[in-house]
Amino acid sequence: MKLSVVIPVYNGADFIEKSYHSILSQQIQDFELIYVDNNSQDPSVEYIRKMVQLDSRVSLLAESKQGAAAARNTGIKHAQGDYIYIFDVDDEIYPGALQKLIAVLEAYPKTDAVFGKMVKSYKGISETRKPDDETHKVIRKEPPYWGLHWFSSLKTVVGPPAFLYRKRVFDKIGLYNEAIRNNEDTALDIKLGMSSRVAFLDTYVYLYYKHADSTIEQSKRKTPRAFMVWPRLVKEHLPFYLEQDTPLRFKSLLFSQLFQSMGRQVVFTKGLKNRQDLKQQLYHDLQAIRIPLVIRLYLSILVILPLESLRKVYGYYMVPYVVKQFTN
Repeated sequence: MKLSVVIPVYNGADFIEKSYHSILSQQIQDFELIYVDNNSQDPSVEYIRKMVQLDSRVSLLAESKQGAAAARNTGIKHAQGDYIYIFDVDDEIYPGALQKLIAVLEAYPKTDAVFGKMVKSYKGISETRKPDDETHKVIRKEPPYWGLHWFSSLKTVVGPPAFLYRKRVFDKIGLYNEAIRNNEDTALDIKLGMSSRVAFLDTYVYLYYKHADSTIEQSKRKTPRAFMVWPRLVKEHLPFYLEQDTPLRFKSLLFSQLFQSMGRQVVFTKGLKNRQDLKQQLYHDLQAIRIPLVIRLYLSILVILPLESLRKVYGYYMVPYVVKQFTN
């Protein structure tokens, strides 16, 4: 089989039929469509079962462990296609996008994955103007180019539906890290870019539908960014650094983001006792490395005086100086 499309579903009943037709409209004949229900409480399963009865290419799996990472992993493990496409049930694909991604991987057999561009919108494709800056050029880079590129600026990161992976790449880099509840896709793609050949197709692949009820948007409203990125840093990138021979640039980015996040988390936390407990937890999370004394001292100051002005001095001056010394 050429293509496996994996779609995790959590209370996505309103988008089931649209997601099915979005894949069907790509006009790819040799494919399977795997929906993975992740404990939905709405009629999602009922709607998918109707699809299964109507189209033999559609299947339904269940994953009881909550989270997009676990649901995607279940779909990947059952996938039969040479290529794997991870789609989000509430998004939309531009016409012909999957064929273009497949064409890149078929033209370059040694390339492990290809990605394109995304559009973010509060409306669907039919109501959203697509930017006219596509060149449709293919840019291929050797590792760790894309990994460092994404790690250095999250603004350059695109979502999973912008990517098409060869199935073999998951044997090489592993699956999604199920210990991460947010940014698990970013964690995987940075690891992909650090260790695999990845091509960029300068074409818009999909529309990321922004709506207030999505799990991601709810998390962003409830949790400051410093707390959201921490699990990705300590559960994915730090182990990767400790286990792999990474370039100096990766080490510099990693420790800069770790130390910056520590300061922000402390300042965002209310209550002296809570900040003291948080500091000890952060130290515990980083027990595999040596935390410079000056970082420890300054964090102790922030625990007592959680002022944004002090945090800025820590972030703008202290952390860059320490990271420079730490990575020499």
